[in-house]
Amino acid sequence: MKAAALLVVVCFLMALISCKPKAVDTVVLEEEVAPSDLSSLAKLKLSDYGFFVGALSRLDPAPGVIPYSLNSPLFSDYAFKKRFVKIPLGAKARYNPDDVFEFPEGTMLIKNFYYPQDFRKAEEKNHILETRLLIKEKSAWKTLPYVWNDQQTEAFLDVAGENRSVSWTHFDGSVRKVNYSVPNTNQCKGCHLRGDRISPIGLSARQLNGDYPYSNGRKNQLVYWSEHNLLEGLPLQGTLPLLTAYDDTQAPVNLRARAWLEVNCAHCHRPDSRADA
Repeated sequence: MKAAALLVVVCFLMALISCKPKAVDTVVLEEEVAPSDLSSLAKLKLSDYGFFVGALSRLDPAPGVIPYSLNSPLFSDYAFKKRFVKIPLGAKARYNPDDVFEFPEGTMLIKNFYYPQDFRKAEEKNHILETRLLIKEKSAWKTLPYVWNDQQTEAFLDVAGENRSVSWTHFDGSVRKVNYSVPNTNQCKGCHLRGDRISPIGLSARQLNGDYPYSNGRKNQLVYWSEHNLLEGLPLQGTLPLLTAYDDTQAPVNLRARAWLEVNCAHCHRPDSRADA
């Protein structure tokens, strides 16, 4: 019993160390658009995809590019993230109560990693380091990392990855630094490999069962996706699974600890993944 209690306390402390407020994504009124040409998905520049409108660094989504957030995001060296999904017109993701949704051919997942200059002013003076794409092509997921230039005007395909020194002012006013690593395309398998295939991680009912501040008001993400013909098979809302946010100080500590372990450890430590021993 003492060992079990100690484990819960350790996990709780880990969750507290990594806690940070969730960044609020910029949202526009979403509209459906025609699917992309699947013959030339690996573009050299991020802007070539047309995911965003206006200045690229603002990450304002174009019509048909839907922002989303996770209840308990993966901890990534304190980096903030803005996530988007683009599902081809007329296609839908398939609901799964226990695992990641099944997405149609041509789906694009867009995850942007950035650091505010001052974490206490999270929406000011942000510096974007990379944008990772997961694109479903020919029934397989393709991983594509894009590295942003110092001018924050463009991100370029960089399959080899690279390291960058990053510093910021933390919530407590201290200056912190990390050597941030942009993974190469092979390293993406370290987290995303399921069996012998690449797979998304966070897009599950447990993670998406929460409100998002859309351009026309806050709404549960699963309900929003269903109402906008992006998701099929959604059951009644009261029966939806829910993952606790590990940075929710009002939630029971055991649920927070379990959420931390699930999102930061379980995607590798499972029978069909790399750390299956």
